[in-house]
Amino acid sequence: MKKVLLFIVFLSFMVFPLPSVDNSLVNQVEGVFTTTSVKQVVITSNTLNFRTGASTKHRIIKNYPKGTVFDVIGKIGNWYVVKNSKDTVGCMDGRYLKVYSPSTSSPESFTAMQLEMLGYINSERKANGLTPLTLTKKLSDGAYLKSKDMADNDYFSHNSPTYGTPFDMMKSLGISYAAAGENIALNSTIKGAHTAFMNSSGHRANILSTNFAHLGLGIYQDNNRIYITQWFTN
Repeated sequence: MKKVLLFIVFLSFMVFPLPSVDNSLVNQVEGVFTTTSVKQVVITSNTLNFRTGASTKHRIIKNYPKGTVFDVIGKIGNWYVVKNSKDTVGCMDGRYLKVYSPSTSSPESFTAMQLEMLGYINSERKANGLTPLTLTKKLSDGAYLKSKDMADNDYFSHNSPTYGTPFDMMKSLGISYAAAGENIALNSTIKGAHTAFMNSSGHRANILSTNFAHLGLGIYQDNNRIYITQWFTN
């Protein structure tokens, strides 16, 4: 039976400028363009091609995983005209997309384990004279995808074979930031994970950072193992 190593990896927050438009990838779409009241869409298939036009004959700009959110510009037939995190305009097949509506954050939106960890984090911040972090549904949904991905693909790392770096993943999900960070843990309890975070100078620095105001908690339980991803943004 494979032995599972229980450890924590630290990644401090990083600051990124807003991405510029990659004009080399912007292509004129073809067909009858119509406007739509839909503001954002999310991929429902495992992967979906982002193309230069509204048919499978057009060049593939990039392939995106399930759960990626795009801003909608309009429609051409059953295809959505969208832009990605780099403001590149392209088309995606509407059969594999659904309308995306970010959930509002309320205590009822979160699980008992998420609220338990939020309590530990904000207690630490209060004890250090800091304002509490706001737990958001959008960040938490993204962090959950990362935790589940680690469990499903049997790895423990900030770099995902599915989504790339945490920052790539955040941008692909429509999460904007000037500063962002990720903590990950593999533990058997929420309290145990929090204690491990606070005993690590790097993880502790993220939790007590004045650069962050928003928090996402993604918790995925696999038998007696709990994968925990904490996402921080400003």
